[in-house]
Amino acid sequence: MNVVTRMWPVALALALQPALAFAQQPNTLAPPPRVAPISPASQPSLPRGVDTSRDNSLQTLNRQLDASSRRVSADTLRSQVDQQDRLMDADRARTDARRAAATTPAESERLRQDFEARRATHEAWRAGKEAQVHRLETIDLPPPPPPVNEVKPAIEPRR
Repeated sequence: MNVVTRMWPVALALALQPALAFAQQPNTLAPPPRVAPISPASQPSLPRGVDTSRDNSLQTLNRQLDASSRRVSADTLRSQVDQQDRLMDADRARTDARRAAATTPAESERLRQDFEARRATHEAWRAGKEAQVHRLETIDLPPPPPPVNEVKPAIEPRR
């Protein structure tokens, strides 16, 4: 007997095995069984790294989180501006080289005008990003509330 004819049934079984496994999967349209929610025994602790020796009121933590988030956003915008400035410098160098290699003054002028249009677009984009950074850095936040322990009730005079 030929090796191919002896291996044919094995190859057929291997080819049909994934199809049979798929056909035996349970119905997945049924909703999952309901499980009772687990309620925590106590309030969750503060995240690691939070200094509890100082005032750790929720408002203070939220203000710090908001301020750090705005700093990160401003840094990201500055990084994007720096990267685009470097790309514009490289574009200027490429354009200058192409203008120097241009065969006609008209082609050189066209390359210069194309670059100037790209530069104007970049400057407008850059101004928009700098305005975003300025807004992030100058957002007026209301002053923090007074600490709870230092608020004293009004003293009424005796009669």
